[in-house]
Amino acid sequence: MKSKGHSFSYLMELIIVIFFFIISATVCVSLVVKAKERQETASYLEAAMSEAQSMIETMQAYPSQTPQQLFDAVKKDDGTYQLDNLIIEWSQDEFVHGEVILYHQEEIISRFPFVLGGIHDE
Repeated sequence: MKSKGHSFSYLMELIIVIFFFIISATVCVSLVVKAKERQETASYLEAAMSEAQSMIETMQAYPSQTPQQLFDAVKKDDGTYQLDNLIIEWSQDEFVHGEVILYHQEEIISRFPFVLGGIHDE
């Protein structure tokens, strides 16, 4: 009779240990998955920020050309162009100026203002 009671309590203890192990494993896996998602998002945004910087440098090199001519950007309206996850707001008066807007999942991440200098007619 004593051995039946001991084996039942041992079995219950083993079940509880397995249950806590499963819960711990689930929590650890979810943390690893979230960390991986954040790492991928950070890499994506880093590449997009680098692309925005490169675009501004290219526009500085060719100030008389529009983003549509330089990057095959889609013209949304007067002075607004879109290229993937970047929006270029562009205006021409005495100086060419505007900003490159980086967004991700319909949320603005960063704005990069620029001034390109005078308009050159070639």
